[in-house]
Amino acid sequence: MKKILYLELAVMAVLVIVAIIVCFTFTNKPALPPDSGEHQKEPSQETTETPTESVTEFVPTWNTYPADRQLLGQQYFVYDCKANTFLILSGQKTDRVYPASITKLFTAYVAMQYVQPDTRITAGSELDMVAWGSSVAKIKKGDTLTAEQLVEAMLLPSGNDASYILACEAGRIIKNDPGLSAASAVAAFMAEMNKQAKDVGMVNTHYVNPDGIHDNNHYTTFEDLAILGKLSMGEETIMRYAATARETVTLHGEEIEWKNTNALVDTTSPYYCPYAVGLKTGQTPSAGSCLLSAFRMDDHELLIGVFGCPEEEDRFDDTLQLLNQIVLN
Repeated sequence: MKKILYLELAVMAVLVIVAIIVCFTFTNKPALPPDSGEHQKEPSQETTETPTESVTEFVPTWNTYPADRQLLGQQYFVYDCKANTFLILSGQKTDRVYPASITKLFTAYVAMQYVQPDTRITAGSELDMVAWGSSVAKIKKGDTLTAEQLVEAMLLPSGNDASYILACEAGRIIKNDPGLSAASAVAAFMAEMNKQAKDVGMVNTHYVNPDGIHDNNHYTTFEDLAILGKLSMGEETIMRYAATARETVTLHGEEIEWKNTNALVDTTSPYYCPYAVGLKTGQTPSAGSCLLSAFRMDDHELLIGVFGCPEEEDRFDDTLQLLNQIVLN
């Protein structure tokens, strides 16, 4: 009996020892590191294709503006060129307006009366007269362009540099003095601009410079802007480039893109309008963001001017809203 008892005790002792070993092994198993993925599904073995670029459908906005949208420009007008009448006017037609770079339309109009389109002009010291930080076409001293290219440089990227180069060349022709200093040549041109402004009926307009940089004595009116717009629409060269969205040119061995600041004529812009044929943007702290635009639709020719807009995009929004009001009526 004692042998059986000893045997049972021995078996029990072995079982206890085995149990202790097993328990120790499992309770001391190393913990899994965070996010090991042990309990996650196996990664998908499906092949993935490179996603194709999504194409957003172009939706023009020119005819989507509600009549009750608040205009953000401080001054604005709509003018019917054929009826010679204002259809919409924020104040009086003789109200003073700062034209900013819209000035360049008349600069081009006057200069082309003296300089042939294919005349080659080399940029010189007149570039020193360009205001620092103003819009330029990236023309450098020594670059040679035709007069027509300079008009394009004025109307697309709104190049103040091109304005001074063309004004200087025209001023020397006016004075019949190729050696005239840049300052004197530009002064002669400005005198001619102001004379011609009066000759064409812009009696309440005065220009100080060829590019529109702000000066309290550089101003115009709604009535005179309507005259300027009609003059511009009658000039083939001006209208060609006023309606050009972009152009790549080579200057000083470098390819440069001139992009039109007027989004209304750019088919890739959400502000594109198929009836827009120009004309010119402007922007100074005093003039705000502004735009004089021209439209041809059916038998109608319209000019729309907006001035004093807080942001660049506002001038396009305001213009298209005003156009839509006329179209809907």
